[in-house]
Amino acid sequence: MNWLFFISMAMAKEPPEKPKASDPVPGQCRQAIPMHNGDTTDCRGVLLPTSWLADYQKISSYTDLLSELYRIDTTALEYQLDLTKELLEEARKPVPLREKPALWTGIGIVVGGAIVIGGGYAVAAGGR
Repeated sequence: MNWLFFISMAMAKEPPEKPKASDPVPGQCRQAIPMHNGDTTDCRGVLLPTSWLADYQKISSYTDLLSELYRIDTTALEYQLDLTKELLEEARKPVPLREKPALWTGIGIVVGGAIVIGGGYAVAAGGR
């Protein structure tokens, strides 16, 4: 699992540069001013400085770009994890005796020995 992390770090790109703050617009308000119905002010704005709105739009597009750049598709990793779990469960199941190589090796030794001994008796009995 650690190798996936290292591969993803190696493939990661540097994030784009953060946008710079906008220059103040001439005549804009210096700060957000609470306004009520019918209030007026000697500065222009959208209830907050115009450059703040421009900065918000820049940051909004910047975060959209970052989320697209570093979006992670985890479906392949989830599939690999499920497959690994299935393989692990299958490996943990006990092996039936008839599928163990030691059993068949033992049977082969016994049968081979019986054949050799039986052959020896047959040759000895045939020579009489």
